Amino acid sequence: MFHQRQSITLGLLIAFATLFSAFTLWRIGVPLQIDVNEAWNGWQVDRWLSGAPLYPEANTLIINNYPPLSFYIVGLIRPAFDNSITAGRSISMASVFAIALAIYLSARHLNAGRWAASLGALWFIATMTRFFIEYAGMNDPNLLALAVMATGFVVFIRSTSRSSLYMAFSLMMLAGLIKHNIVAIPFSALLLLWLSNRGRATEIAFYCSVTVGLLGLALFELYGAVFFQQLMMAREISLLRPLQRIGRLQFVLPVLIFWFIWLRSAPPSLAKRVTTILVLVSFVVNELALTGAGVANNAQFELVFATGLCLSIIVRDLQGRFSYIGRKRFDVGLALLWVMVARFLLWPALDPYLLVASPSYKADIAERVAILQSEIERVRAIPGPVNCSIRSACYLAGKDFVFDDFAMSQRIKTGHATEASIRAEAERLGIQFVAIREEARWHSP
Repeated sequence: MFHQRQSITLGLLIAFATLFSAFTLWRIGVPLQIDVNEAWNGWQVDRWLSGAPLYPEANTLIINNYPPLSFYIVGLIRPAFDNSITAGRSISMASVFAIALAIYLSARHLNAGRWAASLGALWFIATMTRFFIEYAGMNDPNLLALAVMATGFVVFIRSTSRSSLYMAFSLMMLAGLIKHNIVAIPFSALLLLWLSNRGRATEIAFYCSVTVGLLGLALFELYGAVFFQQLMMAREISLLRPLQRIGRLQFVLPVLIFWFIWLRSAPPSLAKRVTTILVLVSFVVNELALTGAGVANNAQFELVFATGLCLSIIVRDLQGRFSYIGRKRFDVGLALLWVMVARFLLWPALDPYLLVASPSYKADIAERVAILQSEIERVRAIPGPVNCSIRSACYLAGKDFVFDDFAMSQRIKTGHATEASIRAEAERLGIQFVAIREEARWHSP
């Protein structure tokens, strides 16, 4: 019975991961804007390639509050693609597969079998390309940073020497130069090290502190004080926001509920310790990050990584285990598998299925792309600086980055500027605000 379940579940997850990934890979070449950050990241890369300052002065109408490394990486491969958006999308999708491989390798080291480790990795790919489609294959460095961070975590849990520990934490700090909000994994690693070897943990913490300090000095030397001013942009904070977005935990909660069931009776082990610390730290970091305005589902990605690892660890142990709800007896392992499969099937987004089954779907996308191209030509014909309601239209029209809507709204809400002062500066610079047809944005049916 176990081997039959194993084959069916693995087959279904392979099918899900393949279908959803194929859709995401196909979408890379579609120029419709997936997210407002796509053009924003593309502009930063193009500014660096053109010789403009990567970090503008703090009093300008644009901002760059990301670390620099992702822009250099995208810039280096940019010549192989049509534009920086397509290059960034490709890196993002490759990162999904790299993180899945990190889950597999981590699970194998924690004594999960090949089938169980593969299940966790495939679940991660299917989850990211099904439930987080606004980030998987989107031009944003978050998944690239997580891929490097997860690689560092693999090196950490497999480390057998002092030098490999240093390599692991060096990789994690490198990830911080790509995106600075991936902090749950390094904190978890340091805590795990503290529980096993306090002296070594103190040594590594000192090494990380010194290295971060030196990196800070290097960044100051390269970009000046404006780098830190940009990184610490004004942002509205709300303690209610995590509660308002609690529903987004639905994508990991089913697996985590079964992990809790496993946790109650599982004997002490390295796998139990690793997953417990990873889940708890990732959850806390996710909730804290969500207090900031503009923080989206990317705050949850480390928790998704931790959940994939949990699935790999628990899936075999739960097979053949029975539990009770009231007087009803149920097979916990079978319930886990069916809940996991049902979650993918019941999500209402139909794009991956329509791409395969509906000829009219591609025709609709082609029509939207034609509308975008006409809007690009319209924007290109407008002289002077332009800010588009759909940023990708301005980016693809070759217009410069001249106005950051979100950053300016945050300056107003936090009292660092007034609406009148920002409007006056935009008028002084001659910025024209152009409404773009909504068909130029990606919309799911």
